[in-house]
Amino acid sequence: MPNCRPRPTSGCCVTNITIQTGDMMKKLGYTFLCIWVLTSVGSCKSDPQTTTTSEVPIQVKTAAVQQGDIKEYITFNGVTLYQKKENVRSNVTGYVSWLPHKLGSHIRAGQTFATVRTKEQDALAEAVRIDSTLAKLSGPISVISNGTGVIAQLNVQRNDYVAEGDVLAIISEPSSLVVQVNVPYEYGDHIDIGTLCEIMLQNGTVIQAKISAILPVIDPIPQSQQFLIELPGQELPENLNVQVKTVYKEKKNAMTIPHSALQSNELLTGFWVMKVLGDTLAVRQDVQTGLKNDSLIEVMSKKLGIHDKVVTEGSYQMQDSTKVSIEK
Repeated sequence: MPNCRPRPTSGCCVTNITIQTGDMMKKLGYTFLCIWVLTSVGSCKSDPQTTTTSEVPIQVKTAAVQQGDIKEYITFNGVTLYQKKENVRSNVTGYVSWLPHKLGSHIRAGQTFATVRTKEQDALAEAVRIDSTLAKLSGPISVISNGTGVIAQLNVQRNDYVAEGDVLAIISEPSSLVVQVNVPYEYGDHIDIGTLCEIMLQNGTVIQAKISAILPVIDPIPQSQQFLIELPGQELPENLNVQVKTVYKEKKNAMTIPHSALQSNELLTGFWVMKVLGDTLAVRQDVQTGLKNDSLIEVMSKKLGIHDKVVTEGSYQMQDSTKVSIEK
């Protein structure tokens, strides 16, 4: 029998065409989906807009560069002391029978400090009853003060036994009050007898005075020399710590600015100020420093002149050529 291959029916052919057509539809669907996603993402992006913002001026305070005399001061530590102290000594051996004074009491030269009763005078008490002429010998012996001042030390009380020559008290004379200043030897050339100085007390009081004496002795450990300042009209306690300020250097017609206007780097090797131009722009101006005191400092610069305005507040970390607004 001849080989007869069955011919595909019409239904089979239709099935194959349908399958191929479905694959193409899927591919087209994926393509349209990708296009739609890309279009949607692109539409979500907005065009960049260029915005311009104006620079806001920084509020600052300024001061004018001045010209005048400037003095640089140096301060030393001092202590008060009484140069003259008188010892009140007993002139006999016996018992203190009368002592009206107390520690801190004032006493004058020639005034009776105390009286001392001796053993011999106690023995004459019986003899006086027999011979009245001995009465003048039985009275206590007076101890006279030989100094005028304040009793700074009192060593005895009433009825204490004392020997001849014992120190009963120490009298400090206020008229001998001085301030002892220890000055390092390197500064000795700047201080001499008659040098004006200010003595600053702990309560804020300032006393104007002069150097009155120099002791020709150097303390071996700190290598400092002692200077004395007399204060005869002052009433200050002894051993009071004070500060003594005197002029170290001075200069005439110096260009000065307030301390707050000066800026520097961390190593203090460079200094500058922010100079204001036209009341609206602050530019950096390098300067060199000189003398200084509590409020002013000398500056030197060829590009800085008298009456120029420099920033005193608001210039911290300010860049060069910054817009500013001066507070009135």
